[in-house]
Amino acid sequence: MSTAILVGIAATAVVLRNRGGADLFRIEQTAALAHPSATTLGATGVQAVVGEAPEPVAPARRTRTAWVRCRPGGPGPLRNPWSCAIGYRSGTRAHYRVQVQPNGYYRGTGTGVIDGCCVKVPTLD
Repeated sequence: MSTAILVGIAATAVVLRNRGGADLFRIEQTAALAHPSATTLGATGVQAVVGEAPEPVAPARRTRTAWVRCRPGGPGPLRNPWSCAIGYRSGTRAHYRVQVQPNGYYRGTGTGVIDGCCVKVPTLD
């Protein structure tokens, strides 16, 4: 076989392989546009971590969380400060004003002090 034919076969293989890659890229791009990433923090994410706060009583008397409700207090992606209330199975209620940081760490003050990690914060993809 001549060198020209081998080069032609190799070039055809490269073009066909790259065409499939372009189709895959187009499919992934379409899927990304159909499901845009969140740009504001939702209550569910804050409630998930705040609900892990221990009941503000002596450790031996602590009960599990029965419910959690958080409301955003401001604009922007993080919607700080959050007003959160936690109800425990014992009937104890705790209230916190929670600030969420861009890295997912949070701190709440009120009935006591709670802090931790990690709230799933929105991305600006």
